[in-house]
Order: sequence, then structure tokens, then C-alpha cells
Amino acid sequence: MRLLRRDPGRFVDLSYRVARPIVAVFSRFYFDYELRNGELLPRRGAFIVAPNHLSLVDPVFSSLAAHQNIRYLAVDELFGRSRFFDALTGLWGAIPMPRGRVPLGALRTAIRTIEADRPVGVYPESRRVDYWGETPAAFGAAWLAMLTGVPLYPLAVEGSEHVLSYRAPRFQRASVRVTVCPPIDPLDFIDHVDPLEAATAEWERRMIQVLGPLRKSR
Repeated sequence: MRLLRRDPGRFVDLSYRVARPIVAVFSRFYFDYELRNGELLPRRGAFIVAPNHLSLVDPVFSSLAAHQNIRYLAVDELFGRSRFFDALTGLWGAIPMPRGRVPLGALRTAIRTIEADRPVGVYPESRRVDYWGETPAAFGAAWLAMLTGVPLYPLAVEGSEHVLSYRAPRFQRASVRVTVCPPIDPLDFIDHVDPLEAATAEWERRMIQVLGPLRKSR
């Protein structure tokens, strides 16, 4: 795990540049992948992406929206089950995050990544869910954006519930669309009574514009 927590550096950048065109072509034909408003994401510099999370392959679909590798905070219970998975996530710089206690080490790594002018990915739902709205959004993405002062981009992922999800656990064809929503400036919420709650509510509002209202049940 210690290896995964370090800044992966140029090797990860190179592997991402090599793999991205291949994965993009495969996703376009196999998953009918469509990206909307991709021009909103900066080509360089630090920012935070905050997608919804329905499938194990959501990080791949979300990363295709960007032009640089995104280091995702990933729950560490996912690791240790598959050497291939561990190697792949390590290669692309995933940041393991423990569940059940404050992830101080993971947060420090995320902050250092942003300070190094690299983007970070955070899932406000905190875990893979069965449907949009199943889990209330946590404040982690808003907190990290407010602490570092970088913009927060909501990413609405549609269609990934049909591949490697709770309802469709197999790797199979699906039609996937990713919409980049306008960025949220964390400084706009500093004067609110609860800045984190207000910024997270804004993330939710922008996601609802694409995904529709929060569902109360499947």
C-alpha cells in the first residue's frame, strides 16, 4: 500500500498517455462511449472531479473525460483480492482510503497531489451504489476543494449501471455517457452557515440537471 500512496510521477504519466488512446477507441466502439462538455475540463493543472458511482469501471469512463491522469481516492477494501487489480490501480496512481476511520494518510496524499498541480478524483457517494440517490453525498470532495482552492467538476455518468455494477455484475456491452458539468468554485460558499453542506448541495443540484431527481428506491 505504501507504494500506491507515493506520487507515481512520470511513469504513470507515460502509461496513461500510452493507454488512453487504446482505451478510448475500445470504449467508443464497445460501450458506445459519449463525452459531453469535455472542453470544460482543464488540459493542465490541478482540479477535482466528482462523479457518481454505479460501476467498478467508472474511474475509466471518468478518466477518459480528462486529458491527464486522475488519481482517484479508492476504498482500500478493494485491494488485496486481485494482483492484477492491485497492479493496475497502482500503475495509474490510485490512493487507497481506509473505511471506518479518518483517512488522514489518503487525504495528505490527495493534498500533495493537488499541490503538485495534478487532478484528483473523489466520489461523493463514497462507494459504488445500486442507483442514483441511494446514498447521501458526503462532504469529502467539497472539503478537499475548499481546503486547496481548486475547482470542483461534477461528472454525471449514465449507463455504467449495465456493466460491472450491482445489478449487472458481468463485463458486458453497454451504452455509456459522461457529462462534465460547469465547475464549482469552493470560495463561493465560504460565507454560508455550512460551507461544505452548501457546496455539496450545489454538486447534487448540477448532477440532478443531468441524471434527474434523486431516487428513493430502486
